[in-house]
Amino acid sequence: MPRRLASLAAVFCGLTLAPPALAAKPKIAFRLEYAPTPPEGCPDAEELALLLAGEFGYLVVRTDVSPVVRIEVQRVGKGFEAEIWGPDPAEGVEPWHGRTDPQGTCRELAYDVAALVEARLGARAWSSEAPPPHLAAPPEIEVKPPELHTFAFRPPESLAALVPRAPASVTSSTPNGEEPPFEVEAAAGPAVSLYGLPGVAVGGSGLLGVRWPFFAAFAEVRGLITPASGIGDRDLPGRTVAWTGSVLPCLALKHVDACGVVSFSQLQFDLGPAYDVTASDAFSVGFGGRIDGRIRLSERFRLHGYVDVNMQLRSIAVALDPSQTTGETTFWRSPVLRIAIGVNVSANLME
Repeated sequence: MPRRLASLAAVFCGLTLAPPALAAKPKIAFRLEYAPTPPEGCPDAEELALLLAGEFGYLVVRTDVSPVVRIEVQRVGKGFEAEIWGPDPAEGVEPWHGRTDPQGTCRELAYDVAALVEARLGARAWSSEAPPPHLAAPPEIEVKPPELHTFAFRPPESLAALVPRAPASVTSSTPNGEEPPFEVEAAAGPAVSLYGLPGVAVGGSGLLGVRWPFFAAFAEVRGLITPASGIGDRDLPGRTVAWTGSVLPCLALKHVDACGVVSFSQLQFDLGPAYDVTASDAFSVGFGGRIDGRIRLSERFRLHGYVDVNMQLRSIAVALDPSQTTGETTFWRSPVLRIAIGVNVSANLME
């Protein structure tokens, strides 16, 4: 692509800076049939036409003329060579056929092809100042658009009072098609608690929030349950359910969100009547952080994976009812640190 733009720039610079006498010089035109084999590394027909224009000094390849120049490229050993068929400058003479010298790259060969075609069909090959009639380019016809004149209709004064006035046009301050400055995002997916509960807990979470270019804020609800029955060192028969609501203000980077977390959690223990929880509500508040990596799946959906670390302000203990034992009553006490991981798929609700 850069080489094609450079070729095109050279052609147009030459046409722009050329003096009027050169710009009015007679021209020829022909169609191009081009089949590189193999095509790897070879300029396409459009780029070859630009190289030919650079040699002739004007756009010589057209589609509305009869003469044809045919070029075939073949690989020869480690290099490339081209066979060229084209009309002879002298009318009525058999078409000429030529072959280039082998070149190491197909692009170098394209420059040789352009130079050879110009040498055989350019102005130096003509027998007079004017190009051969069978090769002469058809005249370029410039079509100018018609001039349109506005017509103002004025009704008679007797009818002017009856004609309603045109309403004033109101333009919107926001251009059509402008993207909103934020996104409303919803997400859901599985979650796993690795540390902080009586055992590994699995479940899921749902999230809703707003995302700006460099900031985001979310509210999340997560529910987890320990699938294995057993609490504490003595494996009390029971399971733990944890419900957590969190608020997450985030710094939004290109592929990562760095979030603060304020959590409110409630633990529920499915135990027998002989056991009690030291805090009857089993409620705690925590503060921590989350690193959330995201990958865009489409214009609307993203895939997220996150690690959540949270410090609780209180510890919750599971113990026997003191009235039923004289020994150690505490079987498990929650650590203040909780670690969870999860993945989810989010959707932009503004799309």
